[in-house]
Amino acid sequence: MISLSDYESLGMQHLLIRIKSTIFTLSVGLFLIFQLVPFAELGVLLSIFSMIAIALSLLSCTFFTRLMSIVFLFLGTLMVVRKGIDFSYYVQLYGDMLYLLALFSIVPLLSLPIQAGGHREAFKQLFQGRIHSSSHLYRTITGLSYFLGSFLNMAAVPITHASVKSTVDAWPIEKPDRFLAGSIIQGYSLPIMWTPLSGILGVVLHVTKVEWLHIFPILLCISLVSLGFNWIIFTLVERVKQSGVAPKETAAAEASPLFYGKISQIVLAIILLLFLIVGTDAVFSLGLVVSVTLLTLPFAWIWCLLLRKNTEFLPGVKHHFTHKIADMSDSFAIFLSAGFFVQALHYSGQDRLVNQLFVQFSELAGVQLFLISLPFLTLLFSFIGMHPIVVVTLLAQSLKPDVLGITPEQMAVAFLGGAVLTFYLGPFSGTLGLMSSIINVRPMRIAGWSLLYAAAFSLVLTISVLFI
Repeated sequence: MISLSDYESLGMQHLLIRIKSTIFTLSVGLFLIFQLVPFAELGVLLSIFSMIAIALSLLSCTFFTRLMSIVFLFLGTLMVVRKGIDFSYYVQLYGDMLYLLALFSIVPLLSLPIQAGGHREAFKQLFQGRIHSSSHLYRTITGLSYFLGSFLNMAAVPITHASVKSTVDAWPIEKPDRFLAGSIIQGYSLPIMWTPLSGILGVVLHVTKVEWLHIFPILLCISLVSLGFNWIIFTLVERVKQSGVAPKETAAAEASPLFYGKISQIVLAIILLLFLIVGTDAVFSLGLVVSVTLLTLPFAWIWCLLLRKNTEFLPGVKHHFTHKIADMSDSFAIFLSAGFFVQALHYSGQDRLVNQLFVQFSELAGVQLFLISLPFLTLLFSFIGMHPIVVVTLLAQSLKPDVLGITPEQMAVAFLGGAVLTFYLGPFSGTLGLMSSIINVRPMRIAGWSLLYAAAFSLVLTISVLFI
């Protein structure tokens, strides 16, 4: 029997969820309005909502996130107080990373037409043709994960897992969890460095002021070459193992015309969305992240209309903003706190000290070694619990490429490569954490399964950064 105190506790939890959903949604909405109508008064209101969002997030985020957020807030406040600041300007230091939170809040809505249109069944049909070997299966899964990761972000992980698990379980593989987790992560992690729907790309472009079209070709090449290396490595490892398991075909049925129709539909939709994003950014100069955020919701709605699934779209949007967005407490806490810390660094002038330290390191080690070390520095910080987006924000906004003797494009590619390494190996990255919850294996163990592939990616990245 549930006691009165239990009812009161449940009531308080539901109330907190409602309040968080309202504040988070209003913060995102105000940010988008501010991008279109940049009134100063609206900017102050946005900062106030950001402070409230941080306070609410700290009540329900994880212990480590709460600790890191409080450290950022304390150190940032200490720096600006020592410098001298009035309260009204102090408030305006908040809200710096709302552009990223807006992206994270809106982009998952692209999964609604995927779900409503029955596209998951189409993904499963990928395996209804003839799978000739475990290498062929690996290439198919990584390819699917790569494709979905290019526009669904982290939602690609559970969707790919649900689509391929039954096939992997039926295949004579010694360690199916390792095979499945590795193939999904190794495919998903690579497109995040070039797709405009990726949060990390948006942050890097925002802080380095590099145009997406200028570095898109090199990013895409690094990504695809690394994917090819992954396939080669897996094939060679399988041959060395000499397991003796005879090749097996999962089914004799060929993929149906419906499968090709649905896959073509998704490809066409994503290509159209990318053109719309780039075109909107070119015409209105809103920035890639803001363009993505503004276009995603109406694009997903029109897609559902064309599928004649509009009745499923609106309830999905409502559920997302009344329930799922409340689960973003960790993101709102750490990113808004880190954004405040970065603004405090600029205001207090401490960012010049950070840049000077890296200048000295660059002079001591040499420009080439400095460039090579940037991705690994991002990975190193991830092992103490810092998300790559936070690391990039803290470092990139303090570093001056011209002073360091490198180009902004080189710095952008290096940081994006470090983010990919973090998604491969970082135990506190959202990717490994999500996969850990799905297969019930520790993140560090999952990270170990990708060491060889991360080394291959590092080689491709290093060569690319040095010769840009």
